[in-house]
Amino acid sequence: MEENSTHKDFMDYLLNDDKETYDNGLSHPSVESEENERKLADEIIESSMIEYYCCDRFYGNEKLVCDNIKKLSSWVCDEDGLNMKENINFIIEDIVKCENLNEMYQKPLEYLHRTGIINDIIKKSDGTYYTKKLNDCCLVKDVNGEWSYVNKLNTNYSDLSELLTTLFIKGGQIEKLSKMNTSEIKKFLLTIKGDTLTKLLQKYFTIDEYEDYTYNTKNNTKVGDYVENLTKELLEEDGFTPLYEGCNGNFIDMIYGVDLIMEKEGEIYLIQVKRRSSVAKQSTTSIKYRYIDIFAGESPDNNGIMLYNRHEKFVEKFIGRNVLKKNMDYLKQIYK
Repeated sequence: MEENSTHKDFMDYLLNDDKETYDNGLSHPSVESEENERKLADEIIESSMIEYYCCDRFYGNEKLVCDNIKKLSSWVCDEDGLNMKENINFIIEDIVKCENLNEMYQKPLEYLHRTGIINDIIKKSDGTYYTKKLNDCCLVKDVNGEWSYVNKLNTNYSDLSELLTTLFIKGGQIEKLSKMNTSEIKKFLLTIKGDTLTKLLQKYFTIDEYEDYTYNTKNNTKVGDYVENLTKELLEEDGFTPLYEGCNGNFIDMIYGVDLIMEKEGEIYLIQVKRRSSVAKQSTTSIKYRYIDIFAGESPDNNGIMLYNRHEKFVEKFIGRNVLKKNMDYLKQIYK
């Protein structure tokens, strides 16, 4: 009873305190200097794929709380857990833009149709390709009309851990939470699940601020792009020809699970790339990737990629970097 009362008092304070208190009096750099923090993190991410780690923007008790929330991992996003995916989807609903993207994806739709295994893609009498799955594609776009990293916030538990931590900093409750272990924080978070958490987020954050909580997504995307480029490069050396490569906000990946479309000896291959080979191997059994021919991921020693080919019963195959050749090409360029 006392514990429930404490949580009720806690939430009453957060929901009913004067907003000006933290707007004018809070000196924590992760809140008051968010613009500088964002620029710094963006510079770090641009210069290196692995420099930014979850909760790096905090220190002391703030970092302790963030680390404890992060330990809950996907529970923070999942429906069976805190279900922040629903909170974020509701909050960004007003800035999501939906459109028909069939015209934009004609090339990949052509290749997918040619495989003969995807029944929802049709070739129309005018020679264009169509699927109703691309009729109503919804995304958040930035001020330049480009895909925004906010689109991935709802499923990135690292970014959501930082968002929650900042929420409690703004509410002046970090000291209380710092005395809780991960299990206790989990129990507490369940008391604010749903509408209460949505109201807290709407009160303490403007819609534009959510972009500042995508550092981990940006970092993961950088690493993912690197592995995807490596996969394409090594497959080309193995005789494959690239036909299509997606980018951020790629609905061909979101709908069909396809990152790359490549061709070898007249046959089209649909490829899904994961950062790690272990995840690529696990993905071979997922219904989401039922159309995929080849799964790829960087090898544990980072010296190449591991391939799992559906047509070869997913027998593991390693393709290594040709380090010697690259070094020789580099030296030739210098001394030619």
